[in-house]
Amino acid sequence: MKKLLSACLTLAVCSAALCLAAAAEEPAVVPEKPPAITRVWGKVSPWEGEGIFLKNDNESDYMNEVVVHVGEAPVVDAATGLPLDMESVKEGDTLYAWIGPVATMSLPPQVFAEVIVGNIPADAAAPEYCEIAGAAVPGKNGEAVFPVSGGGTLTVTEKTAYSPWLTRQIVRMENLIPGARALVWKGADGKAEKVIIFAYDYQGYISWQEDGTVRFSGEKLPVSGRKEKNEETGKDIICLPLRPVAEAAGYEVRWDKDKGAVVSLNGETILSVKPWAEVIQTAEGEASLSFPCVKENGVTYLPAEDMCRWLNLFTASKDE
Repeated sequence: MKKLLSACLTLAVCSAALCLAAAAEEPAVVPEKPPAITRVWGKVSPWEGEGIFLKNDNESDYMNEVVVHVGEAPVVDAATGLPLDMESVKEGDTLYAWIGPVATMSLPPQVFAEVIVGNIPADAAAPEYCEIAGAAVPGKNGEAVFPVSGGGTLTVTEKTAYSPWLTRQIVRMENLIPGARALVWKGADGKAEKVIIFAYDYQGYISWQEDGTVRFSGEKLPVSGRKEKNEETGKDIICLPLRPVAEAAGYEVRWDKDKGAVVSLNGETILSVKPWAEVIQTAEGEASLSFPCVKENGVTYLPAEDMCRWLNLFTASKDE
């Protein structure tokens, strides 16, 4: 359901963009890349279509009117940290939702929720949803400070309480790894008092350093990455060794004389790519690479951007 709606929203965005481009007489300004997670909020308002129509009075908020599709997103009771029954939500109730970067260009825009929070006590602030971007930096008195995606930090203390979302798994601070997403209740000092950690959506996280060192989930890999120069843009392209990274993430890798390097998971082919090819074959069809596949001394390299996308890896901050 989530993938289907996301695809529909993406198609809507692309269709609208094509129409605008055709009508424009001057080149369109390319917008900045939207943040991975954005918060929207408002009171539940009358709406005849699917989804929840939220409105707030902040006219400077470009999403002060937005339709949020719940899908499979967690819906959390801010007062208890337990699931909130959407059937109990009524017109006039205030909801907060954190959404991904895809939104339709319709009015009001339609978005898909990552998480929704309701039943916020009148004397308390809403919890904050965040994604851990890198390793923690030790702070004072046993504190740890985590960078979060989009900027900012999350500070946890020895008194911070952790709980999983809808499982009996025991979670601790150590579960706040790059790519982990959490809902955080903060005290007056801005430090986390309670943290709900959601199921991890990635195969792992990866980072690289200027000297070529590549780490998968914190462990150094035996083969280094390399830099290639994009002659058109003049920018350096980070390329990572396909087999070491894929195998570290739990994939199987084999060589096929016709298909090149073939990566699979549980018997299902995820991708295949030939040396020096500018495209990659995936379960979704042929896709362009941001830079051609490189093979050097028997090692196949793919651009980090493409590898992380197709192998479902989170890119940790450089300090990781």
